[in-house]
Amino acid sequence: MTNKDVSAVADHALGVLREAVAEAIDRKRRLGQYWVVWDGEKPVEVHPDTETRPAAE
Repeated sequence: MTNKDVSAVADHALGVLREAVAEAIDRKRRLGQYWVVWDGEKPVEVHPDTETRPAAE
């Protein structure tokens, strides 16, 4: 594989991953469940009602 091929595969994989995460978050939102994201410093709970709070340590 050339660098160009690897880059194309990586771009495709990233797109598929983003789509999967978007679907998972949408499902959590529809079910009224929260999900956890990293805000750059610590994990944060995101709730469907748009409320965010620090995740339990």
